[in-house]
Amino acid sequence: MRIAVIGLGGMGSALAERLLDEGHELEVWNRSPVGAEPFAGRTEVLVDPDAATADAVVVSLADDDSLLQVALPDGQARSAWAGMLVVNASTVAPATQTTLAGAYGDRFVAAPILGAPHAVASGQARWLVGGPAPARSTLAPLWAAFATTTDAGDDPARASVVKLLSNQMLLVGVAMVAETVRLGRAAGLDDDAITELLRDSPMLAPGLANRIDGLVDPDHAGWFTSPLGAKDLTHALGLATDPQPVTTAARDAYLQVAADGWADVDVTALVERGRRR
Repeated sequence: MRIAVIGLGGMGSALAERLLDEGHELEVWNRSPVGAEPFAGRTEVLVDPDAATADAVVVSLADDDSLLQVALPDGQARSAWAGMLVVNASTVAPATQTTLAGAYGDRFVAAPILGAPHAVASGQARWLVGGPAPARSTLAPLWAAFATTTDAGDDPARASVVKLLSNQMLLVGVAMVAETVRLGRAAGLDDDAITELLRDSPMLAPGLANRIDGLVDPDHAGWFTSPLGAKDLTHALGLATDPQPVTTAARDAYLQVAADGWADVDVTALVERGRRR
């Protein structure tokens, strides 16, 4: 397929790399031109989103506002994308998917990605796909870029629900394990002993086990920042009207650690909560 990737942050860049490896023809665009520089000379870099001439436009942006500004400028579908399938790979609220579906009709598919950028680039990530069956079927070559696809049915909003619930489990779990590290340190264990405990524990899910090194890394290198974590938990809380105290506490902790100066590093910086960077 000929695919336009709109948005070249960590996830968008990894997706573009994967699609190139899979032999797709690619067009790429990023709001900051520097983000597109790694693709110059390798594929077509668009001057703006309206220049896309692809079979499908895949949008990967950080949040709902950024997505709507690019995909629905002035609140309207881009006329230049007429005839193209429009795929949203961003993690956003279900209502945002519904808004995009209203604008693009049966050409719109929600496809948030479950997995870190390295899993995306290696093809080990998972698509969570929701939208009209004919569009989902036509996009089969895109879904084949990853090892696994979860079909969320005809409603694009359901794909967001599945993604938000997945991220809620991860992010609340990271908050819990961050407190385990803090408690261990307070009790006199060094980081080697804490790391050994966590690696050997049958209580730790694989997604959390992948975060152990980040928790004891002073730099908290990674890609999933606390503001993004707080955004996803806010959307998850929006799925229900009754109180969800554990998720709310985790969301507030991510907001606090970002305010403490750790907003530009990985969510594992939650272990630093209360300590100014």
